Amino acid sequence: MTFWQAIFAGVIQGITEFLPISSSGHLVIFHALFGYDEESNLAYTIFLHLATLLAVFIMFRKDILTLVREFFSAIGDCFKGKPDFKTPERRFLLMVVFGSIPAAIAGAAMVGFGFDDILENIFVVAVMLLFTAALMYLVDKINRGQYTEKDAPLKSAWIVGVAQAIALLPGLSRSGTTIFGGLVGGLSKEFAVRFSFILSIPIILGASLVQLVSVVRTGSIEIEPLYWLLGFVVAFVCGIFAIKFIKVLIKSSKFYVFTIYCILASAVAFLIGFGVIG
Repeated sequence: MTFWQAIFAGVIQGITEFLPISSSGHLVIFHALFGYDEESNLAYTIFLHLATLLAVFIMFRKDILTLVREFFSAIGDCFKGKPDFKTPERRFLLMVVFGSIPAAIAGAAMVGFGFDDILENIFVVAVMLLFTAALMYLVDKINRGQYTEKDAPLKSAWIVGVAQAIALLPGLSRSGTTIFGGLVGGLSKEFAVRFSFILSIPIILGASLVQLVSVVRTGSIEIEPLYWLLGFVVAFVCGIFAIKFIKVLIKSSKFYVFTIYCILASAVAFLIGFGVIG
């Protein structure tokens, strides 16, 4: 790994993880174009995921600390026989739990039934990028949601969770699909963004743990401390920028910029798939 490769990897991870342009789709495209050896760099990829996870913790630290506190408090109340989930904080906690279930089931099913090969299919990426483009166009058109953690029904959390599960397909943006799902479920735009990013924590942690097990089993860990640290910092900074950028765009109804980008990225994926480039 070189100095510039470390920076490039950090930029790609930090930006595509949170902007609605699909990080998994971009990885497949880059693998096809540049012959990136995923197996030997899997440990480094996991490390960069931790950087973007840290960005979420920093940007939503108040929400996360509240959820952690309420989690342990709720457990204590259950042991006392007095569970109470009527407060906004407890409702938010339940939403995160409910919203995490569909992706956990879908991820386990894909691995268990051997469907994970679809994650590397360039044509799936091309088609799903077009779906992402369509969803980002529709995000600007949905303005009626008003639910927040104070009154959002668990049905809304389930809708977002199902959207996150579907977004396991490469090329279908997780952040974009869950924000769209939140708006369809009646969440306010601001809360849809908050919920989307906080809901990313369990799935990023879960995916990283699964990948880490694979790395440990194969023993394919080659640590380059300086470059790893550089990539981590770059991914973290870009992740912070991407989250702030999403917060601005959701208020200004300009998600159509991602529609344009995803259409162009889909065209590139199709050209790679048909052997025109790459």
